[in-house]
Amino acid sequence: MDLPPLTYLTFDEVGRGVGASQIVPYVERFAQRGLEVILHTFEQREPSTSLRRRLEGAGVDWRAHRFGGAGSRGAARRVAVGAWLLRGARLAHARSDLAAAAAMIAGAHRWVWDVRSFWIDQRIALGMTQPGSFEERVGRRIERAAARRSSAITVLSVAGAERLAERHGSGLRDKTIVVSTCVDLDAFPLTPLPPPERIVLLLSGTFNALYDRALTFRFVDAVTALRPVSLQFVRPEPSPWDADVVSRGGTCSAADFAEMPYRVSTAHAGVVLLTGRSVAATVAAMPTKVAEFLASGRPIVTTPKVGDVEALIKEYRCGVVVASATDDALTAAARELIALLADTELPARCREAATTHFDLDRGVDALLRTYRRIMGIADGPGP
Repeated sequence: MDLPPLTYLTFDEVGRGVGASQIVPYVERFAQRGLEVILHTFEQREPSTSLRRRLEGAGVDWRAHRFGGAGSRGAARRVAVGAWLLRGARLAHARSDLAAAAAMIAGAHRWVWDVRSFWIDQRIALGMTQPGSFEERVGRRIERAAARRSSAITVLSVAGAERLAERHGSGLRDKTIVVSTCVDLDAFPLTPLPPPERIVLLLSGTFNALYDRALTFRFVDAVTALRPVSLQFVRPEPSPWDADVVSRGGTCSAADFAEMPYRVSTAHAGVVLLTGRSVAATVAAMPTKVAEFLASGRPIVTTPKVGDVEALIKEYRCGVVVASATDDALTAAARELIALLADTELPARCREAATTHFDLDRGVDALLRTYRRIMGIADGPGP
């Protein structure tokens, strides 16, 4: 093995959400390629025995820690613990800004800053941080320092990489690579569209304040005005959106990540409409559900300036962009979706977009090349 052990630090839990869909597949693949992985996570609930066995079987050294309290004090404690855990790490992967802060405090030898979004901008957009507050100033300082001190940077979108360079200097382009949201193409196979008599629209996963609740249901109503619609909402737990779904005759159900490939296969399209209230909060993002829909051959309905989604839709004709919140724009988007679903080549184009941009194995390859580069190791067959 030409790489030293990788210490992967995240403050996300890995039993569900992005932990299950993004972190676990990556570290499993790293271990399968022969890379020794030490995974540190911070869990809000007791980790499942089955997940422990899965990661152990894959050869991942998973060390789960207690998440602890909320708020700034809880975050500061996690950063301190994370810095202690990274002491002496020769190669580290810091997922998001607080993990980056821990890497800097620890003085990690070589480390990757994994920019999942512009973290402090997202917190402001979600109402979790007040503009101009002490917390915002600290967040901005962490971002500036991570941009300067990290050995390499990964971002989810080309648009995010450009915004990062605008903020912190064009020199960052030399150490920044795009490794987008991943999807296991074997887990999410291409499947035929359901029968066309009733259009099945799917809302999947969690929906925070960045998602436009009003616009989402207005779009559903616009499609319903033209064609019979079945609305499905699949989420990990009850949501404030449930009432809107039920009032339209839709169904709400819980599902874990393992069930999602089947749930996606029962739909015609996925709806992913964000508010646009903070371009900084969404331009670097790439919702996991986008990759899962496309991999399954399902188009997406989205809003402008969500990562690189708009560009993908233009290139592959694999979805619809709702241009504005006007009634005319919603009707136009509904008509465009109906026409798109009649295109027999649509599922193949969606799959091609996912294969080219979101394939898990391509992401693993890109990260392994990055690890080798920052360690000064010539790229080769390796793990």
